Amino acid sequence: MPLDRSCSKILVMARAVLAGLLCVSAAAAAQPDITGNWELRFDSRSVPDAALTPAAAQAMGKHRRKDLEGMRWCRFIGMPQQMDGPLDIRQSEREIVVDTPMHAIARHFYIDGRKHIAAEDFEATTVGNSVAHWEGEVLVVDTVGLSTQGLVSIPGGGFRTATSHLVERYRLLPGGDMLAVQSTWTDPTVFRRPHSYEYHYYRSLPGTNAREWPCEPNDAERARFFAPVLPPKAK
Repeated sequence: MPLDRSCSKILVMARAVLAGLLCVSAAAAAQPDITGNWELRFDSRSVPDAALTPAAAQAMGKHRRKDLEGMRWCRFIGMPQQMDGPLDIRQSEREIVVDTPMHAIARHFYIDGRKHIAAEDFEATTVGNSVAHWEGEVLVVDTVGLSTQGLVSIPGGGFRTATSHLVERYRLLPGGDMLAVQSTWTDPTVFRRPHSYEYHYYRSLPGTNAREWPCEPNDAERARFFAPVLPPKAK
C-alpha cells in the first residue's frame, strides 16, 4: 500500500508538470512571430507634438546641435533614432533581437521573466536595458538605463536623458505584413505628460537585402557636407 500511494503521488505530480508544460506551449503558440525584415514608408509615422517642460523647450537647440555632431562623427545613433530602420527582427522563446544596418547597437528584448539589471550594476547605453512580456498578442517592451550619448532627439520633440523611461507595444496587424509599434516616453525633466507616437512597419519583400550604411568620420566630403549646419559653438 505505501508503494501504491507513492506511485499515485508521483503520477499526480507528473500530470501537474505535464499540464503546466502544455499551458506554456499553448501560450507560446498563441504569441505571434514578428521575425522578419521591416521598413518604414512615407505613411508610416503618426507623431503628435510633445508637451515639453519649459527647460526642455529651451534646451532643444543645444540637443539638435549635439545630434548633428553625432552624425558628423559617426557616433552610435541610439534610441529612438535607430528605429527609423530598416529593422531585422529575430524571435526565440527567451529573447527577441532587433538589429539595423545603421550605425547602432542591436537591441535585446528578454522575454524569459527576468527583471531590469540594477542601476548600480548596469552601465547606461544608447539602447538601454530592455525586458519584455506578452499581453495576449501584444509584446510590451520596457526600457531603462539609457545614456545621453549618440543621437538623443525624440520624434515630436524632446530628447533622451539618463532618467528617460520608454515603453513600447508591438502588434502584428492582420495579414502579418504590417507591424505597429507604439512608443511612450516618460521623463519629468523633459515631458509635462507621457509622450506617445506610433510607427507602422511594412514587411520587406522576399529577397530584399538590407542596404549598407557606411560611415567614415574622416571622409572629406562628409566634413564639407556638415560644415554649413555646424557653426562654431557659442563661447
